[in-house]
Amino acid sequence: MDWLGALPAILTALALLTVPGLAIGLVLRLRLFDAVALAPLVTVTLISVSAVAAPFAGIGWSILPVLVLTVLVLAACFGITRFSWYPARTAGSAEHSFLRHQGPWFVAAAAAFLLIGWQVVHIIGAPENFSQTFDNNFHLNAVRYILDTGNASSLNLTSMTTADQPAYFYPAAWHGFVSLIVQLSGAPITAATSAGIIAVSAAVWPLSVLFAVRRLAKLVPAAILGAGVLVGSFSAFPILLMDFGVLYPNLLSLAMVPAALMILAGILRQLPHPDIPVVTLILLAMLTVPGVAVSHPNGVMTLFALAVPVVLSAYIRGLAGLYRSGAARTRYLFATLATAAAFTIFFVLWNVIRPPEEAAFWDRVETAPQAFGEALLNAPFGRPAAVFISVLVLLGLVYCFRRPRLLWVAGGYLLSVWLFVVAAGYPITENRMFITGVWYNDPYRLAAILPIMGAPLAILGLQLVLEPVDRWVRARVAGTAGAVSGAAPFVLGLVAILALVPLTQGASMNAAVSSARNSYAVNDDSALVSTDELELLRQLPELTEPDAVIAVNPWTGAALAYAIADRDTTYKHTLSNTSPEAAVIDNSLKDADSMPEVCDAVEATGVDYVLDFGTRQINNGTAEYPGIEDIDSDPDFQKVASVGEASLYEFVGCS
Repeated sequence: MDWLGALPAILTALALLTVPGLAIGLVLRLRLFDAVALAPLVTVTLISVSAVAAPFAGIGWSILPVLVLTVLVLAACFGITRFSWYPARTAGSAEHSFLRHQGPWFVAAAAAFLLIGWQVVHIIGAPENFSQTFDNNFHLNAVRYILDTGNASSLNLTSMTTADQPAYFYPAAWHGFVSLIVQLSGAPITAATSAGIIAVSAAVWPLSVLFAVRRLAKLVPAAILGAGVLVGSFSAFPILLMDFGVLYPNLLSLAMVPAALMILAGILRQLPHPDIPVVTLILLAMLTVPGVAVSHPNGVMTLFALAVPVVLSAYIRGLAGLYRSGAARTRYLFATLATAAAFTIFFVLWNVIRPPEEAAFWDRVETAPQAFGEALLNAPFGRPAAVFISVLVLLGLVYCFRRPRLLWVAGGYLLSVWLFVVAAGYPITENRMFITGVWYNDPYRLAAILPIMGAPLAILGLQLVLEPVDRWVRARVAGTAGAVSGAAPFVLGLVAILALVPLTQGASMNAAVSSARNSYAVNDDSALVSTDELELLRQLPELTEPDAVIAVNPWTGAALAYAIADRDTTYKHTLSNTSPEAAVIDNSLKDADSMPEVCDAVEATGVDYVLDFGTRQINNGTAEYPGIEDIDSDPDFQKVASVGEASLYEFVGCS
């Protein structure tokens, strides 16, 4: 499949993320761009909630539960807007020229889509390529599991790996989303995953940042258009999460955080341009934050952590306002108690929504001063410094320090820098576990949150540079023909785009794209499956029966027979639990002649074949499965096919 052939899947992904949420945004009377920008956040909540609710209603997973919930939410929102207390239209939304006041934002979003989309296409290479990393066994197979079981609930997905143990919560929004792309477009799971990556990275992320910066400043047209380039100029996000892990749920969740943070800041009245009524923002918070949380808890905890400076700003500015108005002491007490309650809830969540300590095993990767320098230069893990972007971020800090109402934005960025430095530069201690254990103490996950505040700051820095230039240009064309004076700021924006591309897409981004591209390359030495192994996987539908069960060592990549060939496997992930019957298969299948319990295990598991991908394992694993190793000369196994050193055997024992 080429990228033209993948276009239906990409368009399906974009429509799926946009249409349900857009309809709700328009019913809530948002401006068109804001409704489009927030649509993915609302849609992800709809997907997440409907996936959990559908099994209780006895409905299999498809677009139907999403549509039903969308209609119910639309009806509820429509009913709310009928009340007299609901704003008749967005606050301050005098009728303006769409082309002048919203058009530039759509152009910026389009520029970001083209730029980031090109980066992603260059990284993946071909639509059916997939990340050759540890976690992708799970992510690809999870989509197949949803399609097979008709259940995309976050309360059920881990039953794929828990064997005879009960399932537990796992953030399944990404997998439910990709499964819908497969169902609606007919694309294979790998191509649907690529479509989802493009939709989230090139659409959800830039729209989220652009929505955020619209709330922070009234940008000149040139800065708006330039923002479309800047949002795709950070090596740490979204590219890093396509490279490391691979962390698709984190990618989805973090992409939504900038917009969600502005919704919370608006509710607390900490936005300098509050053009959306508080009651609407409260409804939007209810419709967006659950999606961020179910996409991945790391995302919602990042949101809450970055909201700490917002709450502090609201408290301090609130006390100042009470002092100026001569308010009664009870109002001071109420403000203090409300703030204390917010921090108490945050502290409880901070201690509860975190992985177990044994899973948060990541150690530091460098010194603290080195990590601090890398954060400021947007050059995590020794990558080339993004000098121009870093200068703009610093100018954005200057912009915020000049405007007290935006100090929390600077505070959020400095907080994200501190969190990265703690994870990347300090050894494992109880204090480090408390501070960054929410993110598994993983420097990569924390590097990815730097652009969440860094991108809006860079755009504000660009505004600081271009605002006087915009005034100068307007003064020069004042008095000229209306078309000339009206077009001049947009011509300046075009110049800004043309200048920013070479200034931002240099060594830093090239290194990030190149590193990620290596993760998706399929060759003889690929980390998860080699060229020969992938070819054999693609032959399995012709070599095996549809109901066949294949015994695998998941550490060799053989478990991907489930996702790629639609053939059941004994394991779907490297970190799967083992049932007693599967343990017998793993340890003793080739001893069926001397161990009667092997045949009982074969009957219980239905194993028909063994897929032998040799001894090379992902992440230099050393897992042993002696019952299905070294079977080439065993009479209980007949070789069905081989490609290079990858072989498929039929088990003929126990007959």
